[in-house]
Amino acid sequence: MMQLALRTLRFRAGMFAAAFLAMFFAAAMMMATGGLVETGTRSAVAPRELASADVVVAGDQEYHDSGGDPDEPPILPERVRVDAGLEARLSALAGVRDTTSYVFEGEAPTGTVDAIGVVAAPGTDVDELRKRIAAALDDRTVTLVGDQRGQAELREAKSSAVTVMALAGLFTAFALLVSIFGVSSMLALSITQRHRDLALLRAIGATSRQLRRLIFRETLMLSLIATALAVLPGQLLGRFMFDLLVDRGIAAEGVVFHQGWVPTAAAIAVAVVAALAGALAAGRRVSRIKPTQALAEVSVDGRLIGGGRLLLALVVLGGGLALTIVTIAVMSGPLTPATGAPAVILLAIGAALLAPVLTKITTFVWQWPVRAIGGVTGQLAVLNARGRSGRLAAVMGPVILLTAVSTGLLYLQTTSDEADRRTFAENLVADAVLTTEAGFDPGVVEQVNNLPGVAGASEYLDSLGFIENPKDSSPLNEGWNLQGVSPVGAEATTPVKITAGSFADLRDDTIAIDEQHARKLGVGLGDAITLRMGDNTALDVQVAALFSAPDGYDTLLLPADTLAAHTTAGAATRMLVSFDEDTDPARVKTELTDWASARDGFAVSDRDVLLGEFDEQKRTANFAIYIMVVMIAGYSAITVINTLASSMTARRREFGLQRLAGSTRRQVMQMVGLEGVIVALSGVVLGTAAAVAILVPVSLKRLDTLLPVGSPWIYVTTVGLTMLLTLLAMLLPAWRATRGRPAEAALAVE
Repeated sequence: MMQLALRTLRFRAGMFAAAFLAMFFAAAMMMATGGLVETGTRSAVAPRELASADVVVAGDQEYHDSGGDPDEPPILPERVRVDAGLEARLSALAGVRDTTSYVFEGEAPTGTVDAIGVVAAPGTDVDELRKRIAAALDDRTVTLVGDQRGQAELREAKSSAVTVMALAGLFTAFALLVSIFGVSSMLALSITQRHRDLALLRAIGATSRQLRRLIFRETLMLSLIATALAVLPGQLLGRFMFDLLVDRGIAAEGVVFHQGWVPTAAAIAVAVVAALAGALAAGRRVSRIKPTQALAEVSVDGRLIGGGRLLLALVVLGGGLALTIVTIAVMSGPLTPATGAPAVILLAIGAALLAPVLTKITTFVWQWPVRAIGGVTGQLAVLNARGRSGRLAAVMGPVILLTAVSTGLLYLQTTSDEADRRTFAENLVADAVLTTEAGFDPGVVEQVNNLPGVAGASEYLDSLGFIENPKDSSPLNEGWNLQGVSPVGAEATTPVKITAGSFADLRDDTIAIDEQHARKLGVGLGDAITLRMGDNTALDVQVAALFSAPDGYDTLLLPADTLAAHTTAGAATRMLVSFDEDTDPARVKTELTDWASARDGFAVSDRDVLLGEFDEQKRTANFAIYIMVVMIAGYSAITVINTLASSMTARRREFGLQRLAGSTRRQVMQMVGLEGVIVALSGVVLGTAAAVAILVPVSLKRLDTLLPVGSPWIYVTTVGLTMLLTLLAMLLPAWRATRGRPAEAALAVE
């Protein structure tokens, strides 16, 4: 069987080309995403100032008591500094030749430094020295060696690495689902087209087991060659994707891209296993039927849909519907796409798996307009679609996937972005923003509040923190938003309404908290709460005020100077200013600008500057989503071209017989074109239905509108390109297949 498999691959290479390309691109895509996962896991940063140190001691930027997954702790947003006195203790350890303290950002608070570099004495084992140093440290301090040393210099490395790893994990999951479906579909079509070969083997005495072994070995050799050739393109694609993330600020510049043998081997294994599973599943029926039955079914479709495929389709659709329900009933705010995006993928794949059944329905629907437009040629197209519904389903599945993924993911993101922007704008209670680079001197807030027409002014800065006592869990265990405010102007510059206490009492180590949150914690006015601040220090605060707030306002309010002491910058550089309702905003802003111009370092801008920053952050975050959409849609498009081209090329004999029976080449091309219209329209309609199943509920929940928000050109462009791609992928191979003489084509092997 091995020799027969080699001969088949050698002399029927064209038949296997489409399956080869499907496996090649699937492996390359998974290798690229695997490289991003490894890069995020390593978090390697080449050290610069710390290059001479063998071991670096720095603050632990991870918070390990959030209550979430201990293997994925949240990253603290501020610089976690270490005790400056630690340098003396490290110098006294055996094996230490020299130590140096470093400050990389701003001015460190008294008694702290950003990192301590340790140089080992000659002959000292660095790993042993690291263990001795670690034994002398507390749980807020870590030791770094090798490429990890640069993390102490580049604080953003850890957080960006986590972001890259999370995105890469999402990319990998989606790429895995789409590529497995693409490879399996392509192999199923390839084996279906070889019914005659397999039937003849059964007729001359080959057993079912021998056919299964033949299919297995053919696919194994093909997949090993395809995945081996995909190694270099996969590495180049991974580096290209990482460079794009760096350019957009999603990954920190300085993080080193790594793609070793682990993601490469994993991608090869997944691609090979997926190919073998798809080939064996597709070849099971062919290998079990009787020889005479096989010969009779060379050109006739058999059972509409297999039991295994139907069960898998129902499971996948069930998963998509379950995620849709979770998205609507459980998720809220920016978290909506976390379950909405997988729901789109699963619904699309579920619909594609049901393509053999759906093809019958769509062909029945389209038969009348196709016959009316095409006449006799249209009748032939309909008959072909009916008689070859299995092959039609194989080519329609990728069209469904392409349409659903492109429109579903893009409109899901644009709808969520619009909802998030509206929420941000509603919670931004300010008419102007006063900025400075060095922080505000005492008394400046009071002066601005006393200007004519000013309803209130408050310093503004933010961070993240955790509530440690009473025990609490934050959204996704990633921390609560902490906002620093000035007591005198907080009421006029925040979207909250005080229900107990007063903003006037929000001074020193105090906090204002949502009344529902306080009720959940079991605390009231005057009670103590222990916070873990963004710089990993614990802070005991007293509840000074309770408030009611809009839905999704997951924010704790603290005095600005208290919060600033626990940030990397160390001071508030912005002040929100709200105007009285019965005044002229332009006049008040002019007076505020004149007041600021008389003082050094002050500038006044509209609230639009904050909205613009929010939009830019969204664009940066969404860029990764767009990369994912392009990657998945691109692979789906390749699968569409691959599948359709293979299907058309295999019909050369059929086209030759039609021309010998009296059809002209033009009529054959018209017939193929009408078949393409059936495939494209059916795929677009079903893909749109799969996307709408999640988009409409999300739009109703977040924006109270039936239609998702986003440019209609997204849908028009997607549909137009899908239609064009489908028609070209059918017409061009058909044109080539009909170039020769009909008699020669009629003798061609299918």
